[in-house]
Formats: sequence, C-alpha cells, structure tokens
Amino acid sequence: MNSFLAISLVSGVLLGFLSRYTLNWLSTSYKFQLFGKMITCVDTTEKVLALTYDDGPNPPYTDNLLDVLKEFDAKATFFAIGQNIEKNIKTTRRMIDEGHELGNHSYSHQRLIDTSLATVRSEIQKTDDILADLGVESRIHFRAPYGLKRVRLPWELARREKTNILWNVDPKDYETADPEKIAESIVCSVEPGSIILLHDGGGNRSQTVAATKIVLKRLQKEGYQFKTVSQLMALQAA
Repeated sequence: MNSFLAISLVSGVLLGFLSRYTLNWLSTSYKFQLFGKMITCVDTTEKVLALTYDDGPNPPYTDNLLDVLKEFDAKATFFAIGQNIEKNIKTTRRMIDEGHELGNHSYSHQRLIDTSLATVRSEIQKTDDILADLGVESRIHFRAPYGLKRVRLPWELARREKTNILWNVDPKDYETADPEKIAESIVCSVEPGSIILLHDGGGNRSQTVAATKIVLKRLQKEGYQFKTVSQLMALQAA
C-alpha cells in the first residue's frame, strides 16, 4: 500500500508538472497554436519587412513615429488597444489617413489566457467595432496581448477567421532607453519577410521613435521596403 501511495503521489506530481508545462507551452510557443492561423514572419525572398507597434495610440510618441514613417515613405501596422483608441481619436484618424494598418490588440490589454470565453469575445469585438466606426473596412488582424495564447483565444480567433499576428524580431525596446541598441538588434536580426515588434504605447517611447529612424535609414540603404502586415502576407499568398 505504501508503494502504491508513493507511486500515485509521484505520478500526480509528474502529471501536474506536465500539465503546467503544456499550458505554458501553449501560451508562449511561436511555432504552434492549438486552433486557427498564427504567423511570426512570411516566407519570401523579397526584401520586404513589417514594422509593427503595440499598445498605442500614445501621443506624442505615436505622432512622432508617424512623422518618421512619413519622412521615409514607409508603412507600418499599429496593433492598438481599444481604450487608447477612444482616448486618442485624432491620432488614430491620422494613422488611417496616412495609409497605415490598424490591428486589434484587445480592448484593455488583459492576458487572455485564463479569462472566460465571454471576456475574450468582448475584448476582440469592442476594438473591432471601434475600428469599424472609424472607417477601417479591411480585415482587422489581431495580436494577442503579451503574445500569450492558450485555448479560448485561438479558438475564438479561428471562429472569426482571424490570424494571430506575432513576430520573429523583438529588440525589447521597453527594456532600454538606448535607440542605437534597439536599432542594432533589429538590423542584425531581420531577413526578408520579418515582422518586427516595437511599442508606441505603455510609457515614454522616445527611444523607439529614434530607433525607428535609424532602422529605416540603414535598412532602406540595404534595399529593404517597409510594408503593412497585410501587404507582407499578400507576398506569401501570391
């Protein structure tokens, strides 16, 4: 009996560990998603990249980024938070008017891995509705807050035929105030079809604005073009 209890106890601990490991892997893996489509980059030989910015709009930094993008005739995709859009309609309209792509980054930037399905649906739908009211007519892509997914979020995205847009280049612009360090990380990591993660929201993003200018200057000299995520995905579909 003691041996049986010991084996049962060890088995239970192992199963608990494996379950926790599996759930963590489902949340963070950039190679697998339980339901629907997920991309981190696009398979292409064309020298095209997608700059993406999360957590905005966040004036004045989003507006400063728009100035830089305009200077270099580059397009980007902004994965915006619904609450921030509502607070910054003028900046959001400018993003749309200047030809950038608006994506859905949830309404309140919750971690949508342990929430109810009703909450997942509300977080997606609210921001979709806000963007639609602002005149966004194209398919609205989604990026999971913190890049985290598990079961309910991928299932709901699949039901809506939405692709979860992640990334394969992350310079962690939120960890340093040095724009050269951010830019160097990007320049050394990109390849044709890369999706680059940056942030225009969540605080002072002056370092990201400065890094964007450095990246555009260097990589355009290397022959790279900067397009929206949808334009990048179209290359793979062609």
